[in-house]
Amino acid sequence: MLASVAARVVASPATITAATTFTGTAIARGHVQRTVSDIASIAEARAFASRAGDLARLPAIARHIQLPAPATSPAWSIPKRGVSTDAPKRSSKEMKINTAEPVLDTKAPHPDSMPRFPWSDGATVPGLLRGADWFGTAVFAMTGTLAAATRGMDILGSTIVGTITAVGGGTIRDLLLGKGRRAFWMEEIEYLWICVGTGVATFLAWPHLERAYGVKDTDEWVDWGDAIGVGAFCVIGAMNGIRAGVPCAAAVACGMFTATFGGVVRDVLMRRPVRILHSYTDIYATTALTGATTYMLVRAAGAPVSARILAGAGVAIAMRKLAWTNDLRLPTYAGAGDAARGIGDDGNGTRLPVRELADAVFGTLGFEVPKDEVKKVSTTKKVSTTKKGFFGGRGEGD
Repeated sequence: MLASVAARVVASPATITAATTFTGTAIARGHVQRTVSDIASIAEARAFASRAGDLARLPAIARHIQLPAPATSPAWSIPKRGVSTDAPKRSSKEMKINTAEPVLDTKAPHPDSMPRFPWSDGATVPGLLRGADWFGTAVFAMTGTLAAATRGMDILGSTIVGTITAVGGGTIRDLLLGKGRRAFWMEEIEYLWICVGTGVATFLAWPHLERAYGVKDTDEWVDWGDAIGVGAFCVIGAMNGIRAGVPCAAAVACGMFTATFGGVVRDVLMRRPVRILHSYTDIYATTALTGATTYMLVRAAGAPVSARILAGAGVAIAMRKLAWTNDLRLPTYAGAGDAARGIGDDGNGTRLPVRELADAVFGTLGFEVPKDEVKKVSTTKKVSTTKKGFFGGRGEGD
């Protein structure tokens, strides 16, 4: 009687299923090495995993027998009956069986990168860079929104211009780098919310803050916020160029694009002279270029990523401070005084002596031009040296 009951239990479908599942799972985990060693293709691995009733083990099987990892999908197809899944058999010497519990592969981050959120890796310099990036994005969105609002745009138009000012440079950079890259804010959507939230809040709250607390766009805290944004953006742009594999000079250009081209689009939309292409106010793109170049030079010297970030951003911020404090400007063409005045260049400011050096060199070569035939911007009538502010010419995010 006992034998009869035992026979029924063994022959029952539930017992057969449990035994098959246990055996198949053991095979899938690599505990039955002789059987696993016969698996030589993903198709056969799928068949074993299916018989084991545990398709989630398929990636583990692939790693055990060093097969290419299968494509992830809700379910893997099982080879149809009669369809050959033969593949060249590998000898036991060619295969490495790992009976330990598999560990998911994790791709190490690129050294020229930063965490998704400032707090992801704790208190680190790359995390600090991400925080500065967020802060700069908010400042650029604020000043871009104000620039549009003070020229009569409505709340939607002002917010759009503010958003373009903040993320436009990085968007152009990603488009130029190509290879199917999408704009960074489409992947990291928090940037879009920072821009939209800051733009709407600025449009609604700034008039009240101006009346209640006397805040102005010419306040120095706005300059410092802008400088931090430039420092962060130029370094991040260079990092993106490095990760994309472009040459050094192109990576430096990516740094400048990221920090300035949002302002270029802003100025075009507002039909005013593009700030980085004229000298009606202090230098801007030059500081971004210098910061990105510093990052690349320190990187070439073999310094760690924290030193690169601090050096590149620090140089850009320091140059912006010197620029707005001393009204540093680039020289203009020798005979274009009237044209320069037409777009707001009053001839003031501290000009880099490039024009004078060129005149001296060509004078020694016999190409000297009489002074009365050359109208230089530096000799034009001096106008007020009062700081114009972001919306009278200085603008941010250029």
